[in-house]
Amino acid sequence: MIAGPFNFDLIKPVNPLLALFPIGAYGIEHAYRVFKLVDNICDFEKISDDLRQSLKFCALFMDIGREEKQMEQNLGFKSYGKIRGTEFLGKERFQNDLCRFLIESHTLSIEDRSKQLNQYQIEDKDEAIFLFKILQDALALDAFRFGNFCAADLELSNSRKLVLFASQFHRKELKQDLILKEIEDWLKDI
Repeated sequence: MIAGPFNFDLIKPVNPLLALFPIGAYGIEHAYRVFKLVDNICDFEKISDDLRQSLKFCALFMDIGREEKQMEQNLGFKSYGKIRGTEFLGKERFQNDLCRFLIESHTLSIEDRSKQLNQYQIEDKDEAIFLFKILQDALALDAFRFGNFCAADLELSNSRKLVLFASQFHRKELKQDLILKEIEDWLKDI
């Protein structure tokens, strides 16, 4: 019997999916919150199921290249490299230039992101930018947990409808075993 709260971070190697995520503020709980926020924004924006699944995938794995409290411009490239080097369910479906752009560009400046977009074979560049805004808004809404949320950072008007949800969601206690089950089930279903 275990006394006290159980820390799943201590057994990361037991679950290969959990081992993908950094420990700390940008770990699996962050990825899960962004995953859920993206899903909610997609509801308001009437995003197709294929694009929704791509966005949810990107939301989950865009920060797996992060180390500790590191924030650098090439983080997205590290994350995408880690995805390509990891075997897990659903990965092959998302090896396309749209997902690659969304993951690799998420920490770039607007100017660098625009330049970067031209390096991918994406037919509808306006759609790619719109999808990028959904991801950015989900990240901005998750900023409640740091106490530095600013509604002016939201790009899409529908994202503003989720401010109350996001403020309550960040206070909710998340259980890693339930998060892992939901993510694993989602990956099996897609």
